[in-house]
Amino acid sequence: MIQAGALTIHLNEKGQIIDLNDSSNHHYASSTYTSALIHTVHEGRVEAPAKVSYHPTECLFTFEFTESGTIVDVLVEERSQYATFEIQRITGDQVDAILWGPYLTTVTDSIGESVGVVHNGQFAIGLQALNIKTIGGWPIELDRLEGVQQSYSDNRNNKPDPDNHQVSDNKFEYHVCAAWPTSDGSMLQGYARNRSTSARRPAWNLPLVDVASIRGEDAAIVGSRIALFGCEVQQVLETIEAIELGEGLPHPMIEGKWGKVSPAANQSYLITDFSETTIVEAVRYTKMAGLKYVYHPDPFSTWGHFTLKPKSFPNGDEGLKSAVALAESEGVHVGIHTLTNFTTRNDAYVTPTPDERLQLAGTSRLVATVELDADWIEVDDPAPFQAKLFRQTAQLGSEHIEYHAVTDSAPWRLTGVKRGANGTTVAVHEAGTTIGRLWDHPYDVFFPNIELQDEYCTRISELFTKTGLKQISFDGLEGCYATGHDDYGVNRFVKMCYDGWGEEVINDASIVVPNYLWHVFTRFNWGEPWGAATREGQLEWRLTNQRYFARNFIPSMLGWFLVRSASDQFEATALDEIEWVLSKAAGFKAGFAIVADMAVLQRNGNISSLFAAVREWERARQVGAFTAEQRERLKNPKGDWHLEAVGEDDWRLYPVHLSKPLVCNPAELQPGQPGGADWSYFNRHAAQSLKFTLRVIPSYGNDEASIIRPTFYTNGEYMTFDTEVFANQYLVCDSSNSGKVYDQNWNLLKTVAASADAPILRTGGQQLSFSCKFEGDPKPLVSVKVTTWGECEEVIVGRRQMHCPNEVSQ
Repeated sequence: MIQAGALTIHLNEKGQIIDLNDSSNHHYASSTYTSALIHTVHEGRVEAPAKVSYHPTECLFTFEFTESGTIVDVLVEERSQYATFEIQRITGDQVDAILWGPYLTTVTDSIGESVGVVHNGQFAIGLQALNIKTIGGWPIELDRLEGVQQSYSDNRNNKPDPDNHQVSDNKFEYHVCAAWPTSDGSMLQGYARNRSTSARRPAWNLPLVDVASIRGEDAAIVGSRIALFGCEVQQVLETIEAIELGEGLPHPMIEGKWGKVSPAANQSYLITDFSETTIVEAVRYTKMAGLKYVYHPDPFSTWGHFTLKPKSFPNGDEGLKSAVALAESEGVHVGIHTLTNFTTRNDAYVTPTPDERLQLAGTSRLVATVELDADWIEVDDPAPFQAKLFRQTAQLGSEHIEYHAVTDSAPWRLTGVKRGANGTTVAVHEAGTTIGRLWDHPYDVFFPNIELQDEYCTRISELFTKTGLKQISFDGLEGCYATGHDDYGVNRFVKMCYDGWGEEVINDASIVVPNYLWHVFTRFNWGEPWGAATREGQLEWRLTNQRYFARNFIPSMLGWFLVRSASDQFEATALDEIEWVLSKAAGFKAGFAIVADMAVLQRNGNISSLFAAVREWERARQVGAFTAEQRERLKNPKGDWHLEAVGEDDWRLYPVHLSKPLVCNPAELQPGQPGGADWSYFNRHAAQSLKFTLRVIPSYGNDEASIIRPTFYTNGEYMTFDTEVFANQYLVCDSSNSGKVYDQNWNLLKTVAASADAPILRTGGQQLSFSCKFEGDPKPLVSVKVTTWGECEEVIVGRRQMHCPNEVSQ
């Protein structure tokens, strides 16, 4: 019997876990599948122990594996909140890997695949890897055990369930997850490999690659450690923090508090392409939005040596250091984006003399000498060159060659060869020389082997300590899989950077979250804005992320959102779009990133109003002003809201309805019909003055077209603007007796008076009529969006929220 906090683990004489129970004697061990505390792996075979004995004076369990003759000693130490397990000694035949578990439970309610915690809403059971060589997951080359779901989101019959509202919750493959669903519950799992010898196994979408050995203590299975614990759900983070502090795990602090509970962990930030000369403006915009972090999305001219772009940072590292110092003097921290170990072809590790430690997907040998003018190359093994990668590049001595194809049969030849690729030097290569296929990627990059990638870590950590940078995203962290060393390669990369820069650096990663690195990563800000409207860009992905964050005890983030200038595809970002983002963030208590190039910030005329909204919504979110009931309503992706500041820590919250575009197309008018349209409109809110945004859209590229004297009529009232609005301009009326004309990037052009006050939209259905005179050939289209506000609610810190007095006209 082993006590792991409030969890009691019962082993039988064969080392199998026969019961898991809490202090109230509730039982959580699976009755369908029984697993041992450890298993061994030898030549692809998983072996369970046949016998276990306990040595109380040493706190040591000795597991005997009769089939292989292996004996494994495991040191067990019981702490107050958890228990630790460490491989102390292995004797007998060489073991390829040790499996921690899997430990099968009946818990189904919440399965945290990255944090390694499962719970039923009351009691939690967890597994934590205690060093970087201990991996939360399952060796990729092994078949999964019976009863393990194929997909995280499968139902309990191991079949996809199309009616499951979480069908897209599958974030990762099974082999990289410390927890996973089973047919009758869940499981916790980890492993450690013998990395002291070379091997062949699958790696990152390639079915079989040669994996080089490594040196040092990480190469040995001995020393692999885990912690197991059980506790009440509300004590999970407290228990994990105790494990971090007690076992020497990373314990990053953000603004004086542990990163996993710090309110600053999921603060929002501005992403913009500042330079040495524009950092002042970048800081000004950051503070305008009430944010404390500004982040550069693409500061490097090369990846590998991570050389800063000379146009942005002509003084190199010193220039970035000065920019950081200026920002810090204004209370703003600076971050940068990287692509982890992705190595650009213009980097010094590639050209003009390639580093011999670039990662190869396989090697072969030359059958015949390659002369200077050779346009084909004969090799003794075609397999590496047939692998499905992006580029077809080989490294031959200090020369890179590119080839078009591989012959279908022997003699195996690389044909259509381009010599001296990537600026390398063409040379003669003798028969028998090793030739290797470079591992590449659609980003047009190569990768380092596990030793070379350590130099990348050194460069990153030195850049941070030298310049004072405070934020990073390890984008492309999956590139570490090219080393062949699974999540150990990922752990090693991030841990080296963390050890180099110290504790307080906000960091996240691409979609790679090893169990050990849960302790290092501050958060994950997944969700990209490219190529889609604000309300549509990866929306379902962003929402499933919130469920992932919740079950893995990770601060919530909504992803990146783009502030646009006008283009052929999209309108410039409007206030209602930003408030949609902000309301979702408030609902999920999540941070986000606002992405805008410096040119956009300087070009768009509504940046001050957009960022004022960010400032107010973020302030209200961070001080906890919204009630749980309000947050639930704010989460609705179909809902729009407006927040208005009325005092310090005092706001009014309005539900907003935006109509679909009401379009007036002169091409659809009957002969002799005046220019106009009659629209059916339903006001779901109380009676109020008309608010609208009118946009003039050019037809067939006629940007000189316009409309004159736009007029609105409803419920017996007219409103006319005696003005001309040109193509790609807006006319906006906010329920007053005037309107404002803006250009396509929301720069104010003029204010125009209306003939009367805005007409009243009554509650319910009504007809809204529009007319104008169209100028130009072809004539433009007119698109109108009507906005109505519902009854407001007060949002006040520390006080009960209540409804505002009724207001007929907003």
